Amino acid sequence: MRARCFPLVPGVAIAIATLGGNAGAAPGSAAGTVYIEAGSHWQFSAVTAPPLAEQMGAMTRFWAQPSETPGAARAAAPRLAGSDMPKGRNEEWRAGRAPLGALDRSGRCSCATPIGDTRTERVALLRARRSFRVSDEVSSLRMLRLRARYNDGIAISINGTEVARRHAAPDADSFAFAKRRRGPEWEIIYIPLRPGLLESGDNELAIEVRPSSGRDAPFFDASLEAAAAPSLIRGPIVGRVKSDSATIVFETDLPTTGLVRYGNAPSQLGRTASSAGGGLAVRHEVQLDGLRPGEPVHYQVVAGPVTAPPQRFFAAPLPGAVLRVAIYGDVRNGHDVHRQLVRAMLQDAPDLILVTGDLVARGSDEGDWQTFFGIVGELLARVPYYPAAGNHDVGRAGAQRRRLNEIFAMWPGPADRPEWGHWHSFDVAGVHFVMLDSNAWRHEPQLAWLDADLRDARARGARAIVASMHDGPWSRGPHGGNQTAVDRYVPVLEAHGVDLLLSGHDHLYQRGQVGSIPYIVSGGGGAPLYSVRCGVPGRPACRREDGMQKVSSEHHYALATFYPTHIELCARRPDGSPLEPCVNLPLR
Repeated sequence: MRARCFPLVPGVAIAIATLGGNAGAAPGSAAGTVYIEAGSHWQFSAVTAPPLAEQMGAMTRFWAQPSETPGAARAAAPRLAGSDMPKGRNEEWRAGRAPLGALDRSGRCSCATPIGDTRTERVALLRARRSFRVSDEVSSLRMLRLRARYNDGIAISINGTEVARRHAAPDADSFAFAKRRRGPEWEIIYIPLRPGLLESGDNELAIEVRPSSGRDAPFFDASLEAAAAPSLIRGPIVGRVKSDSATIVFETDLPTTGLVRYGNAPSQLGRTASSAGGGLAVRHEVQLDGLRPGEPVHYQVVAGPVTAPPQRFFAAPLPGAVLRVAIYGDVRNGHDVHRQLVRAMLQDAPDLILVTGDLVARGSDEGDWQTFFGIVGELLARVPYYPAAGNHDVGRAGAQRRRLNEIFAMWPGPADRPEWGHWHSFDVAGVHFVMLDSNAWRHEPQLAWLDADLRDARARGARAIVASMHDGPWSRGPHGGNQTAVDRYVPVLEAHGVDLLLSGHDHLYQRGQVGSIPYIVSGGGGAPLYSVRCGVPGRPACRREDGMQKVSSEHHYALATFYPTHIELCARRPDGSPLEPCVNLPLR
């Protein structure tokens, strides 16, 4: 078998390269000893099969019997399958030619370089290996960090011992597909070092990469480094902020102790709170008590030998005080827009942020989450951040690796909520926020809980009620609103006098009112924008009334300010300019 390296298609490889060297890096991760740099050359071989093809009418996949006989290794225009074609760029991509990769006479290539002819063969499996040398520091090392970008499944071995696997079945044959698509985000894979895994002297890293069923070839690039001490890899995240307490969450790559020093001024961090449970852990939750309503809290995370930079947040104001809430959703892979929104929201200094879901493209992909946290790190350290669960956040077919309340400092849910559920509620400054899980619209216990929760909130004298969800009842985007939400949930929300309903799912901005419920669709957090499908010039009439007062296909966020008598709602573009004039919504 001839040794060759294959990417997805040239356009995808170019798009990945534009992310830059630090895309997806976990905030706070400290560089250690670097053994392999990204873009290095690897020894490699490939298992090939006849190419995927399209059945033109039904647009379904089929392929011939696989073969281990490689085709010609020449640069050629790749054949693009329907799911790989970006709208408006089909011809441009078809005409593109894959440049030859950096092959040398020893049979090596940089596996981030396009090479191969995907018209004549499919690359079912790529095997790559690279040696690296470890000196006498091997006895002090505790962690390897493999930073990789790959499509779509990967298995990693060191000196013949498997240490990590993603989206690839352990017993899969050479022609099996990866379980699902992923990428292009980098992922840092943390590999704790056990005795005997590394040797002083020469060692070998081996990687198997295979594409999912929608691709003709895999793609990968990787770097490897080692560390002798724990590092902070996620956080701090401030959450569950009340007028007198708050919770700080952070994660480390190795088990270590965790604590937070805090006080009323940067130079007065005299109080200390330890991670819940004490002892060694990788996920740390620290509760800060004795806060003053509406006052700044200065704090600093200490994770074993690591002391993070000082941060600041504000304790929640007392009931009746003015409350500022930022709202946005549907980020997915729109990282550049997301960065702009984060900067704009930090300048607005909201008391909390509500997210209408779809923070990432694939909740099962740790690389997506690492990229997300690399962008919002400063925001999460300073402002309470409360997301509703989107369909992309929880993955498909039960693929989610971690639930949202295992990632963020979220409020607790009802005691009988199933493990996969994401509905809960909380109060800040007398405003009651209810977070609904639109992935569970047909789950009867959520509806029963909502009715009881809202009844209790009104009995306690909530000055306003806000309901937030991902797939909401009304929208003029392609999803068109969720009929189950209209039929089952809207009557309950209306009966208890909800003052504002928030949703996303369709990537646009829409504001309106149906019955007594004002609503906004805020899905402009970075994901590709959707066009308005009905009720505007050039489009057909909408089939049901949604009380639309403004609709616009634009990236945006919204700022809702709660006053004693009304809510001021302002929609803003990523540069902070108004998407429409601010409107006032009277409170019940």
